[in-house]
Amino acid sequence: MKRQITAARGGTGTGTEAAAAAAPQRARILATALTLMSSQGFAGTSMRTLATACDLNVATLYHYFPSKADLLRALVKERSYPDRFTGTPPVDTELPPRERLVDLMTRLWQAGLAERQVLRLVLSEGMRGDELSRGVAGGLTIAVDASIARWLAELFPELPSGRTRIARLLRALLETAIVDHLAMSRPGVRERLREGVADLAALVFPDAD
Repeated sequence: MKRQITAARGGTGTGTEAAAAAAPQRARILATALTLMSSQGFAGTSMRTLATACDLNVATLYHYFPSKADLLRALVKERSYPDRFTGTPPVDTELPPRERLVDLMTRLWQAGLAERQVLRLVLSEGMRGDELSRGVAGGLTIAVDASIARWLAELFPELPSGRTRIARLLRALLETAIVDHLAMSRPGVRERLREGVADLAALVFPDAD
């Protein structure tokens, strides 16, 4: 009887079970939102439109995401491409440092393409002057800088200092390549990125073979 009363009151384990049950619904909402916003834009996608596309009522949608701002932040946070690497990217540490750096940034480029919908959304809305998107993009920039600096420390023991500045330069190269690819549709972007990283690597590792 005591166990039955505990269960009826939402005792141990019920909160975890509820969260687990809600996770697929949350993921479905985010996936649908990304599809709609990629085609209609952030401003052009209302919460009511999203609720209809998800076959939910608006109140249920607001239960998961209290505002469109929360929805956009969740999209970027949960699909942030630095998080695609739960640890260190699988760069071949036997490579010379210059080649190793090019390998690292090529992997980040490929990871960025895998999340092109999120990046295109943030980029396009930011270019339209949406302040929220600009703020989200700024947060993403900080996260990428921190991730690259951490990977430099782990993968390049021969780099004694200046990792933060180098990380910012590498992120800027990556950012330019992504803009060229997503917004400008210019050909040969990957090759230009690799050339830019190789030029920077020659300055960072002047004595490397």
